[in-house]
Amino acid sequence: MQIGFVEDPAAIARSFELMSKLRPRLSREDYLAAVPRLMADGGYRLVALEEDGILRALAGIRIGEWLHTGRYLEVEDLVTAEAERSRGYGAALLRWIAEHGRRQGCRQLRLVSGVQRADAHRFYEREGMRHEAKYFSMDLA
Repeated sequence: MQIGFVEDPAAIARSFELMSKLRPRLSREDYLAAVPRLMADGGYRLVALEEDGILRALAGIRIGEWLHTGRYLEVEDLVTAEAERSRGYGAALLRWIAEHGRRQGCRQLRLVSGVQRADAHRFYEREGMRHEAKYFSMDLA
């Protein structure tokens, strides 16, 4: 099992298929344009878990800082290939991400998840995450 950052264009392109399972409304063209832009402008990083040359799990992360709590690592996207679920890949990727956050001086790991994703919520809670806030949004377009 190998976990690391996805940085080169070919690897980013290869990651689209798995990310599209989590973000089905995102076209390949938009994904390939957005990821490098987010990496350059906003500190977004893709992290992949591969085994036997197969991409098993993928995450999009970003480090931020809030006035009241300090530095945090935000998991913006986290997906495990459906056929690979319940095999420990998501947990291993989340542990790697948490350790990366610690090395970067983050005080907290955060993740926002859609209210409809009950299976994912059970996984996050099993991994030691707690539900501590409500997330509100307003469409501006």
